[in-house]
Amino acid sequence: MNTPRHFIFLTLGFHPDQVGGAFRYVAEVATRLAARGHRVEVICPNPANQLAATEPRSGVTLHRFPNGEGFFWTNWRRENAAASQLLHACLASVNTAPAARPLIVVCHAFLAPAAADAPAPQVALFTGPWAEEFLFSRRSRRRSLPKRCFDTLVADRLRAVERAGLARARRILTISDYYVAQLPRWHPVALPPVTMMSGGVDAETFRPATDRAAVRAKLGLAPDAFVFLTVRRLDPRMGLLTLLEAFAAARRGHPHARLWIAGSGPQRDELTARAATLGLGDNVRFLGFVPDAELPDCYRAADCTVVPSLALEGFGLVTAESLACGTPVLGSDSGATPELLAPLGQHLLFTSGSTESLAAKLREVLAAPASLPARERCREYAVQAFSWNRPVAALEQAAADFTGGAR
Repeated sequence: MNTPRHFIFLTLGFHPDQVGGAFRYVAEVATRLAARGHRVEVICPNPANQLAATEPRSGVTLHRFPNGEGFFWTNWRRENAAASQLLHACLASVNTAPAARPLIVVCHAFLAPAAADAPAPQVALFTGPWAEEFLFSRRSRRRSLPKRCFDTLVADRLRAVERAGLARARRILTISDYYVAQLPRWHPVALPPVTMMSGGVDAETFRPATDRAAVRAKLGLAPDAFVFLTVRRLDPRMGLLTLLEAFAAARRGHPHARLWIAGSGPQRDELTARAATLGLGDNVRFLGFVPDAELPDCYRAADCTVVPSLALEGFGLVTAESLACGTPVLGSDSGATPELLAPLGQHLLFTSGSTESLAAKLREVLAAPASLPARERCREYAVQAFSWNRPVAALEQAAADFTGGAR
């Protein structure tokens, strides 16, 4: 029998109020913990400060603090102070007996200071390296030498904040073997034990279409169209410029080839301009942000999903979701993508950042679609490999280990 526990998540976002893989991950795990009878509270920013300060949702209680604007470091201190107040209020409302003690789950280093003096055990949910992601975003732009030096100083500060937060945790929970291997390189100090708990997919929501031809017709696809789909934040780290260049090269001689790009982000204007320069016309469609209810049909309609990340791919919910819908995936050899795709075949990987490697892979698929794994095999693999039960069990075990009582 599962012992009811109390979890308090500190996170920078909660899906679907904020969009992003890490925010979806937190929402999926928190909701499933609540469904298993646990008390779950989430402390997060209030996007645009337009939502209720407190909101019950799917068994989870959301506590929102004001989302600041202006100078980053000022906002950082202000938002951590607000999150700390909410955290201490949550802690003050519960019994202090060991069996009832909450487990604090810090989901991003940004909010690690909010839990620094909290009188309760905490674990760190590591879904990405703060400093490395910051540096990549800056180095993808043209910046002067003084600005690059300043970026390095900022990254050092972010890394120190993250390191201090990780060191306070009783355990680090992370989402891929890639992160397990990289953590000692990013933080070459004594760290708490690290547990890899993977990611998951909702196999009921993301499932193959009963009538795939009808789905494709509804989305305006010709019967002979071959659709490559990518679902990404429109950001330089996601490798979308490489994908556009590769698709432009690969589609020659394949007039039925199409590329759909789903997502929003700061690189939208640059990508649309580049697509126009490449003369892609109607062969590429920018779908914008796709709501949850419509996303499964995008996967079902596509013939192949492409994950062209350049760096720091921690898990890739897109990969799991696409495969669960029966749609095969091509992925770069960056980050965790190889460990997700290798069981289906090393031939699904291409060299990260290489237009030539990706173009060759797209040509290969267009010339011989049968080289991709069968849709049934993709579905079977996803259901077996990506279960939300694993991260839920890892958090339940952490609560049992650090808050007292049996699991």
